[in-house]
Amino acid sequence: MKTTRVDQLIGHTPLIRLNTISDKAMGMNIYGKLEALNPGYSVKDRSALQLIEQAKIDYDLQPGATIVESTSGNMGHALAMLCAINHFKFICVLDPKTPRSNVTLVRAFGGRVAMVDSPDETGSFQKKRIEMARTIAKKTPNCINLDQYNNPAAIQAHYLTTGPEIYEQTEGKIDALIGSASTGSHLSGIAKYLKEKNKNIHIIGVEPVGSVVFGGQFKPFLQNGTGLSFKPGNILDKYVDEVIRVSDRDAFAACRQLARTEGLLLGGSSGSVVAAASKYIEHLTKPSIIVVVLPDGGLKYLETIYDDQWLQDHDMSDLVTHEGNFVMEESHMNTPNVASRSTSDTPGIKMQIQSDALDAKYSKNSVSADI
Repeated sequence: MKTTRVDQLIGHTPLIRLNTISDKAMGMNIYGKLEALNPGYSVKDRSALQLIEQAKIDYDLQPGATIVESTSGNMGHALAMLCAINHFKFICVLDPKTPRSNVTLVRAFGGRVAMVDSPDETGSFQKKRIEMARTIAKKTPNCINLDQYNNPAAIQAHYLTTGPEIYEQTEGKIDALIGSASTGSHLSGIAKYLKEKNKNIHIIGVEPVGSVVFGGQFKPFLQNGTGLSFKPGNILDKYVDEVIRVSDRDAFAACRQLARTEGLLLGGSSGSVVAAASKYIEHLTKPSIIVVVLPDGGLKYLETIYDDQWLQDHDMSDLVTHEGNFVMEESHMNTPNVASRSTSDTPGIKMQIQSDALDAKYSKNSVSADI
């Protein structure tokens, strides 16, 4: 395959059978849609592309225009990448929950970062991010806010691409679709397409315990890139047959299990839908083809979900395993204040990591804003 622009690589992601939760004897096959294989490493590439293309039509955007958007991370990465190739300026409104790597990614593409520094009365940052993005758009010349939460172009992205891909990849035999809900765009777009093809396809929406996308009372949660403190305009309830809420602990446990058993390093929202799939199939009694949308990869979460100390700091010590730890022989542990986190396979060469430097790394959670 040859291409001239990175946006031409968006979409056509593969399905992979998740062997640890599938049951061959029962004919229960669960497939994951690997959205981390988009060029921006997440499902948000699809939404971002459609949002920008529609904005070019609606606002006659020309090179030099500014786009501002509120995001928890992946949309910021996708928009920064696409703004770079379209020669647009980009301002990304983030919050303290955003992984530091996401902030770095936005800046790597030439984007600027605005940061909300405190949550609202419910403990959520989302409403304050959205308010800041709208304010920036009003005060900045030649600037628009794409509003991924309510802009129907984001739903259309998945109605036109992700939904048809899943239907084709399963040869139309899909029985159920499980997707996470935040802005609602990918779940709604895929569900709309699949229901139009076959109204009997069961659609399961997944959100964190504490999220109110499908109703309820908001409570802060740790999962990033899924769930909201309000109901967005892009969630189309009429296409959702069932809702499963997943705790932070279950989502992160599923992430770590997928890494160790399937070789898939994925983000928290992916862990959440896999945990939901495990719960959903408990009551199935006939062969089924189930597709779960895996929104992003796990590299951005190495210092959170996949870090033992972070889990311990957030009262999830039960998820910490020590199977992969290498313990040095006593004769090699004479250097004071050194953690034996890793070692070279080369005889006689030992990699030493200063504990105080390591601890300092995990204590630096704040990120400075550009504007």
